[in-house]
Amino acid sequence: MLRRTFDNITFLPIFHYRLEFAAAVRETLLRDPPDAVAVEFPGTWREPLVQAVNRLPYLSLILGATEEGYLYLPVEPADAGLEAMRTARELRLPVELIDLDVAQYPLHQDPVPDPYVVRRLGYDEVMETYYAHARLPRGELDEQREIMMAHALQGLAAAHGRVVCVLGAAHLPGVLDKLERPQPRPFARAKPRELTLYNWSQQSSREFLSEAPFLAAAYERLRPAMREAAREGHAMPGVDREAESEALIDEARAAYAEQFRTEVDAQALRTLARFARKYARVDHQVVPDLYHLVVAARGVEDEEFGYEVWQRGSDYPWQDGSGLLPTIDLDEAFAHVEGRRLTLHRKLRRKRPQLARFSEKKRLRERHQGEWEARWSGRFICSHPPEDLVIEEYGRYLRRKARSMLSAGRTRVEPFRVSIKDGLDVRETLHNWHRGELYVREEQPLAGDVGAVAVVFDEDAGHDGTVVSEGERYPWLVTWLGEHNQESDMAFYATPAGEDVIGPGISRCEYGGFVMAYPPQRMFDIWSDPFFDMARGKPERLLLAALDYSEQRYVLYVAPRPPRSWFRTAAERMGKQVVYLPLGELNPRTLHRIRTFHVLEGHHVRGYADEYID
Repeated sequence: MLRRTFDNITFLPIFHYRLEFAAAVRETLLRDPPDAVAVEFPGTWREPLVQAVNRLPYLSLILGATEEGYLYLPVEPADAGLEAMRTARELRLPVELIDLDVAQYPLHQDPVPDPYVVRRLGYDEVMETYYAHARLPRGELDEQREIMMAHALQGLAAAHGRVVCVLGAAHLPGVLDKLERPQPRPFARAKPRELTLYNWSQQSSREFLSEAPFLAAAYERLRPAMREAAREGHAMPGVDREAESEALIDEARAAYAEQFRTEVDAQALRTLARFARKYARVDHQVVPDLYHLVVAARGVEDEEFGYEVWQRGSDYPWQDGSGLLPTIDLDEAFAHVEGRRLTLHRKLRRKRPQLARFSEKKRLRERHQGEWEARWSGRFICSHPPEDLVIEEYGRYLRRKARSMLSAGRTRVEPFRVSIKDGLDVRETLHNWHRGELYVREEQPLAGDVGAVAVVFDEDAGHDGTVVSEGERYPWLVTWLGEHNQESDMAFYATPAGEDVIGPGISRCEYGGFVMAYPPQRMFDIWSDPFFDMARGKPERLLLAALDYSEQRYVLYVAPRPPRSWFRTAAERMGKQVVYLPLGELNPRTLHRIRTFHVLEGHHVRGYADEYID
């Protein structure tokens, strides 16, 4: 076990930008405050560092130019070194910055354990295991930096009683070795650098925080409780990544259900959890991060659920809109500062490419909340063509399924005698294998085809087409004619257009039920047609319309429950037959995709609607 003390100096080795180590440093300083704190930052950066730490939880980037390029440091809540400075300020402790100022420091791929193990095993046991097995990379600059840190610590220890030193875990063995003998100050820059402090843009905080924004926010909210626990002598609370991830999924699930009126069921959540955990193990992590959660959410449900997880998981609440500092935009290889573009050789964690797709949608923004809804008139409306194609294809799928159901009931299986007829029936042959006979099937021809299709998602309250009844969720009653010979006529009841406006002239709606009949340009407004007034509710009106407008003998009715027996007689009188398919037999994810549609306020909106509709 590598010792972590030397005379009156106690070392807290850390891994940068990991919230568990930030929490461990804060807890140690709060439980037993020392006389001074030493932190692995160069003293020539003191002024901007102190300013940046003082403005936390707002995010800062310290940026400076050199002959070789740019120096920069992101200032975030979850870094243990920055937390040491922040907590020391709360406790009014002197802080010494002890590192060497170097113009360029090569990137090392240090062996770093998953930080979640600190919560499970404890800080001390994790560091013991780390030093017992890690092979620490070394370079020429590491030697010079450790000489500088040892020199600074020797002077600090002589001037103060007890010192706590927070430094990168890879440097502890070298610093301890050099503390055994007096160290001269290395020849290095002593003059403060000319550095500028920038505020992060909101989009940069979504993509480039070292810890996922929802975890960084959870830690920030926890800090006051840690101070209170230390004051009262209670157990110190900590951020649990698993619990925060579960809370994130629950929050996204509730928002998804409210927006789309579709629940992500318990089975899907279990699948999501299993997939995310296994995916995390592929990346050598114990607990899934935001990337794994978003990919899993999108996979088990759909793109919209993945977006809800990303939107909430990447939201960092503290955004400085005062304008006192210039704001910087970060991207994969560059930073944009005051309209200029500069190259940064980034040490920040890399932007996650599959998450970026959610943030890179080039959408206009409302100038004020409710602007698009206020501009909605609904006088000239049309459909979104890609959705027309989807629902027409689904109608064809339902007709094929109905034909398959009808054909299955008209198939006769008998022992092979003279003719093989329509083919060998393998199932029945195997079932009677002991008899040594072959069985063949004979399919009786279907007299007629499947025509109109009526689909009912929600029977809804009320059936009066002129008055909105209490509890009625789908009061919008519409009949649309097909625009060309590849489209069906359609009548539906739905949530009102203009109620959920997601873009300029774009409203999201939800079907309660619809009927489709082909060929187009024949359907009169079924909601005002007195011929259908005998219907008891909207679903029955759809079914009556399907019977009336179907040019084929069979009419498919998809609903949570079958129609009443009266429709059998009514269909026979019209020379038709109703084929009932329970709604529960269809894929719920596909139904959800079909059920949500968009209404556009004019054909010109079709030119940009794809930018707002996923």
